[in-house]
Amino acid sequence: MRKLLAVRRRGRIKLKSRSVVQVQFRSRIGKQVIKEYPVRDLDAILLIGSNIYIESSAVSVLSSMNIPVAVVAKDSIGILMNPVVVVSSHRRSLQYRAKRVDGLEIALEYIKAKIWGLQNVLKYRGVPPPSVPSPPAKVEDPEIYESEIRIWESTASHRLWQSLITLIDPDRLEALQSIYGFSGRKPRHPDPFNKALSVMYAVLYSLATKALIAAGLDPTYGFLHRTRYSTPLTFDYTEMFKPIAVDATITLINTQGLPQLGNDGELTREWVNKAIKHLYDHLTLRHKDTGKTPYQQIFLKAFCLARHLEGRCRRDRITITWNRRQYRRKRQAHH
Repeated sequence: MRKLLAVRRRGRIKLKSRSVVQVQFRSRIGKQVIKEYPVRDLDAILLIGSNIYIESSAVSVLSSMNIPVAVVAKDSIGILMNPVVVVSSHRRSLQYRAKRVDGLEIALEYIKAKIWGLQNVLKYRGVPPPSVPSPPAKVEDPEIYESEIRIWESTASHRLWQSLITLIDPDRLEALQSIYGFSGRKPRHPDPFNKALSVMYAVLYSLATKALIAAGLDPTYGFLHRTRYSTPLTFDYTEMFKPIAVDATITLINTQGLPQLGNDGELTREWVNKAIKHLYDHLTLRHKDTGKTPYQQIFLKAFCLARHLEGRCRRDRITITWNRRQYRRKRQAHH
């Protein structure tokens, strides 16, 4: 089974060979520790904190094999990858030549899926979602259309987050608010909720980047997000999967308590692992009708986007909307 490699301790990542990655660090008692991971088993690598070094040879080999490296440090998330290694230059050409208004329509579909998915998180937990304005209709002027999309997303998200935070256990919510001034999703806010959610988002960004490359698309060329992001298309595309991470973060805090932060303000190694486990627990749920998991859909919908650009997939099929009621855990075999 493929896995995500998360590195939290100060250390160094290097190659033992083109097929094996080494992680070197010192244990709490000062002993040198070396762990090895076959490259073929890696979905992505997640680096958390500012004291992790990765050798350039490792970056080169990982990018050549379409294994993204996500860096969560200094209140930001960056993705290292090689956008040239793609299946089809034809699909990239279509992506680059798409009319800006058409690209914004695609981005709006992803944002709508996020908004409806966040509404479903509330419904699943018995909280009526607040009313949100209708999404904007297509406008031929791309500047106006983009502005209307951004305003709608901001308004809808703000209203939904006011309700989403009420899903957090009252005692833990009070601690988040009194100690950290927590008020909802703020990527650079130093509270444990946002730190845990950012780790989960980094995982989604890594998987989405890999999926988009596999589908023959360029993650560095987005439709709504643009050049100030390292992988703009990844950020566009991942919008529809974000409610899964929000759901998982709420579950994590309600069942496990407030995540602990290290001296550098990032999640401790133990809590990084807990956050990733809760996300993967959600990503591996199976849809009751299709049998597909959200993890599988990250890759399947990337190919839908590529086919949509070719005129072979309807726009309403490029997204999924998270609804926990439609998913169930894989049945365990009984012996």
